[in-house]
Amino acid sequence: MSDAFSATPPRTQRLVFTGLMLLIPVLFFVLLEGGLRLGGYGDDYPLFIPIEGYPEYLVQNREVARRYFAQQENVPTALHDVFDAEKSEREVRLFVQGGSTAAGFPFYHGGAFSRMLEHRLQQTFPDRKIEVVNTAMAAVNSYTLLDFADEIIAQQPDAVLIYAGHNEYYGALGVGSTESLGSFRGLVNTYLRLRRFRTVQLLRAGLSGAVGLVGGEAEGSGQGTLMARMVGEQVIPYGSPEYELGLQQFRSNLSDLLTKYDRSGIPVFVSTIASNERDQRPFETVFADDTDEAAWQRTYRSGVEALGRGEAQVARTTLEEATQMDSLAADGFYALGRAREAAGDTASAQTAYVAARDRDALRFRAPEAFNQIIRDEAAEHGATLVDAQAAIRRAAPGGIVGQEHMLEHLHPTVDGYFLIADAFYDTLRETRFLGDWPQAVPDNIARQTLLLTPADSLVGVLRVRKLLGGWPFQPRDAPKRNLDTMTVRTEFDRIVQSLYNTEVTWLEATERLATYYEQEGQNRLAIQAREAMVASYPMLAEPHLGLGGLHLRARRLDEAERYFKEAARLDPEPATPLSMLGAIALEQGRTAEAIALLERSKAFDAVDPQMLYNLSGAYALSRRYDEARQTVTSLLALYPNHTGGQQLLASLPPR
Repeated sequence: MSDAFSATPPRTQRLVFTGLMLLIPVLFFVLLEGGLRLGGYGDDYPLFIPIEGYPEYLVQNREVARRYFAQQENVPTALHDVFDAEKSEREVRLFVQGGSTAAGFPFYHGGAFSRMLEHRLQQTFPDRKIEVVNTAMAAVNSYTLLDFADEIIAQQPDAVLIYAGHNEYYGALGVGSTESLGSFRGLVNTYLRLRRFRTVQLLRAGLSGAVGLVGGEAEGSGQGTLMARMVGEQVIPYGSPEYELGLQQFRSNLSDLLTKYDRSGIPVFVSTIASNERDQRPFETVFADDTDEAAWQRTYRSGVEALGRGEAQVARTTLEEATQMDSLAADGFYALGRAREAAGDTASAQTAYVAARDRDALRFRAPEAFNQIIRDEAAEHGATLVDAQAAIRRAAPGGIVGQEHMLEHLHPTVDGYFLIADAFYDTLRETRFLGDWPQAVPDNIARQTLLLTPADSLVGVLRVRKLLGGWPFQPRDAPKRNLDTMTVRTEFDRIVQSLYNTEVTWLEATERLATYYEQEGQNRLAIQAREAMVASYPMLAEPHLGLGGLHLRARRLDEAERYFKEAARLDPEPATPLSMLGAIALEQGRTAEAIALLERSKAFDAVDPQMLYNLSGAYALSRRYDEARQTVTSLLALYPNHTGGQQLLASLPPR
C-alpha cells in the first residue's frame, strides 16, 4: 500500500481540522442567533425606553418583566415614572427597587410610598427637580433587583432606595416559584446575563413548554391572581432545606447588589420590611415529624376554647404547652399571641405572633431572619438602614402590626405606606442627604397633600377584595367569591368602575375625575387629581394647563403662572397657556409683558375672543390706540355681541 494513504496527517493539518470541527457548533449557534433576530423573535427587553413621541423622556419598559416570566401571558409592570433622558445638574434622581409593596399595590400612583416621598422632597427642595423613579413590580425578588442594577447605575442615580424581601420564595426565579430555573444561584444569574441572546430565550421557552407537556399545568397557573399563580412549592417548612436556600439566595443577591452600588459610589438606603402580625393567621401549618398530632390538636383546641370563653390566662398556659409539644406548628404560636394579648402582655404577644408568621409554611410573608440579613448586609456594605418596620410598629396598637396598617397579609394601608415614606424621608434628612434641609415638611402637612385620589383609593379597595376572594385567603376548591362588585349610582362611581375594569386609561379616568370635581365645586379634590396627573405625565401640557386654570380661579396667581409657563414650554402650539400668562401679567400691571405674551398667543390662535379682548385692553393701557381699535374691531367682527369688546371700543378716544 502506498505511503500516501497510510501516513499520519501533519500536525498543522490536524489542528486546522480540529479547529473546524469545534467551529461547527459555534457557527450553528451564530447562524441560529442571527436567524432568530432577523425573524423578529424575542427582545432585549431593556429596563428603560424612550416615551413614544417624547424621546427626551424615559420610562420603565412595560415588557421588561418578560426577562423573568416565561409561563405568564400577562406580566407585572411598574409605575409610570417619567424622567429626563439627559440628567441636568439641578436634578436629584433616586431609584426605588422592590416588589409589590414598593410598587404601591393596590393603590399605585399617589398611594405608592415613592410618590409620597417624591412630592414631599419636591416641597422640601423647591429649587431642585426631584425624580423618584420606581422600578418595583409585583412577584419579583432579589434576582430582578440585581439584574436591574447596571441599567439603574447607567442613569446616574443620586441614591437607590430598597424595600424588598417578601417575594423571595415565590417571586420569579425563587426556590418555590412556578417561574424557576432551579436552586443554584450561579445558574440563575448566568441565565440572566445571557438572556439577551435570542437562542437563550428560545431555549427557555422550549423548556417551559416541555415542563407543561410532561407535568401538566402547575396548580393554580393560568387562573386566579398572580399571587396564586406564582406558587410552585406550596409548603416550605421553617428550617427546611428550601427555607435555608431562600435565606441564602436573599443574602447573596443583596450582598452582590449592594457591592455593585458601593463600587459605583451610589448611596443606598435599604429598609426593613413589615407584614401583618396580628390580623393574618398563618396560611399553612405543618408539624414536626415526631409530633403526636392528635395530642397537639386536643391541647390546641382546649386553649382556643378557653380564649373564646374569655379565660385569657388559662388559654395562655394551655397554648404555651401546645407550642412546647411542637415548636414548628404556626397555628399554636398564633393562638398563643392572641391569648397573651388578651392577657395584656403585648410584648410577649408580639414575640408569639412573629414566631407564627415565621413558621407559616406558605411563604408569602418574609420571616424575621430577612430583616436581620438586611441589617447585616447594610452594615457590611456601607448602606444606610431605614427601619420602616420599627416605624410601623411604633404607630401600631401595642406595637403589633395589624389591620390598622396592613390591608391583608403584607400590603400597607394608605397610612402604612405613608409611614414607610416617612421613614425614608427622616433617614434621608438625618444623614444630611443633599445637605441642609431648611424647608423640611412636617409629617402632618405631608399627609394633607398626598396625591392619592379618592378614585385610586376605592379602586385599591376593589383590588384587595378580589385578592381576598381567592386562594390562599380562601380554600383552593371553594366557590369563586365575587367580592369586587360595586353599585354604580353617580358619575364618580362610573369613573371608578371604568378604571377598575381597565375600560379607560388611568390618565383618562383622572381627567374625568378632575372635571367632575370642578363641576361639583370641589376644588381641593380637583387640584389633587390634576397634581396627580402632572406627577405621572410631566411631559404633557394639558395637565399643567388644567392645574393652572384651577389655581387661577382660586386667585393663586403665582401658582397659576408657574403651571401655565410649564404648559407653554411643553405645548408646540401654546396659544392657551400664553393667553393665560398674558392675562395674569395684565392683571398684575405688567402691561408690556402682557402684550408680548398675548401677541405670541395670537400667532397660534388669532380668533380666541378672550385673548383678543385682553390684547385690545393692553394696547389701550399702553396708549397704542390704533392697535387697540384694530384688534377690538377684529374681535367684534368675529363675535358681534361681545359686550366687553363693545364697551372697550366705545371708550377709545376718537382718531
